[in-house]
Amino acid sequence: MMKNYVLCVLLFTLFPFINCISQTTDGQKGMSIDDQQELNGIVLDQGNNSPLLYTTIYVLNTNRGTVSNEVGHFSLSLAGLKTTDTLRFQYVGYKTRILTLGQLLNDSLVFLTEEVLNLSEFLVFAVQPDPEAIVKKVLKNKKSNYLQTTAKRQMFIRVRDITDIENFKLNYKKSSIPDLDRKTFEQASEKVPKNTTSYDDFLGYLYFNKNDRDASAFKVDPIRMVTLKEEGVSKPGQVAKVLEKALADTKENEYWKVKTGVISQKIDNEKIKPINASDSLGENVMRLSAYSTSLKEQLEFCLMENKDEWDFLYSTGKYNFTIGGGTRVNGEDVYIIDFTPKKNGLYRGKLFIAMKTYALIRADFEYAPKKIGNDVSFLGMGYTEKDFSGSIFFEKNEDNYVLKYFSRKKGYSISLDRNFALIKKKESFMFDKKLDEIKIGVAMKANKEESLELLVLDNQKISEQQYIDFTQPEYIKPIYVKQFDDTLWEDFDIIEPTSQMKDYKKQGEN
Repeated sequence: MMKNYVLCVLLFTLFPFINCISQTTDGQKGMSIDDQQELNGIVLDQGNNSPLLYTTIYVLNTNRGTVSNEVGHFSLSLAGLKTTDTLRFQYVGYKTRILTLGQLLNDSLVFLTEEVLNLSEFLVFAVQPDPEAIVKKVLKNKKSNYLQTTAKRQMFIRVRDITDIENFKLNYKKSSIPDLDRKTFEQASEKVPKNTTSYDDFLGYLYFNKNDRDASAFKVDPIRMVTLKEEGVSKPGQVAKVLEKALADTKENEYWKVKTGVISQKIDNEKIKPINASDSLGENVMRLSAYSTSLKEQLEFCLMENKDEWDFLYSTGKYNFTIGGGTRVNGEDVYIIDFTPKKNGLYRGKLFIAMKTYALIRADFEYAPKKIGNDVSFLGMGYTEKDFSGSIFFEKNEDNYVLKYFSRKKGYSISLDRNFALIKKKESFMFDKKLDEIKIGVAMKANKEESLELLVLDNQKISEQQYIDFTQPEYIKPIYVKQFDDTLWEDFDIIEPTSQMKDYKKQGEN
């Protein structure tokens, strides 16, 4: 329950739009672009000039592409491109627009026109379609519409985390480890940063196997990972260093467990196994299996199996659905369905559902005003889900729909006022012997915002043997930065960072 929490609203009113470089348009067709490394621009609604967030952008006849960010901005590496190359801007419910790179270098402000048609322009209905019945068919046809395939997918993934701590204190109770005394815990309480921001930008390949019973299982082949974390978060303090050493000294017949009240949990020795000096990789190294596990939990969103997050699909009776018209997406006729919550519903949003297959092409939704998610207060622990928004887009590939992009944002508040014990024991025939024990009280109140964005840049079918033959590396070595650095992504297509990300520096940095 306390594992995740996260995100609030990023405001953006003005955009620094680009000085569209390369003013040297000599009129040469197919001219290479040498002076400019990146195209930057913004996608707007032609009618009201509002930004179109999460617009998909493709370089035609290539595997290149990107998506506009949450304020409509986009960036695209120009490596290997020519002025005659064409880009397609696609936003569900809007007319697709195709522009040459040369045109965009002269004016990178892209306007799209809404394309919402009356249903009579598609079909003549004897009976007006029932929007709730249409929505129910999304889950009924999910298995046939979203077939699992054995594939290698290049993905760009961005995870952001903002934490504001109102109160934090460690109250020393007891410790059998000399280096973890009262003074150490008091100093640790004082050093906890009140406001922290972190993000991970990851580019790599994910390998999926259609014959794996776990549809969310995959192998990871990293290309690059860039990480920003506050000093207080990225560098372990004295308490963490001592605990790490104590955990590392655990023998095969020993184990640690965490206990609070009557609740206790044994810690898996494999999960606390440290990276040792013999690995010769330095200290800034992450076990790829740990990152993969975390990513797997996040990616389950696109499977549409979480009944809380996809409540409007699983509990349609809690919502009012209305058909707002129709549109066309890649040659398919699509219903546009708006929904709002009844008394027990949580979300409001818009769905785009294919008329023939009932596949969910796109969904954009959020908590409706005055709605909150889980709100729990129990045994000194408090947890309230205050904000949520999601956006997801699938593309049709032959007779299958494959993920192209999704964004999920969460905002939580948490509180904690409980005593905890970390106990080391040695296994024995009768009763396990206690070797060490640390007892502390934790008092904390915090707000946390978290977001995940994923863009599929390339999707290749592979054989099962290719999947089997690939071995996931054991480690990944992130590039740690103090501020977002454009130069680290010069030759790659990524999701354009917001101005907040670009301008943010670690605390204490000038």
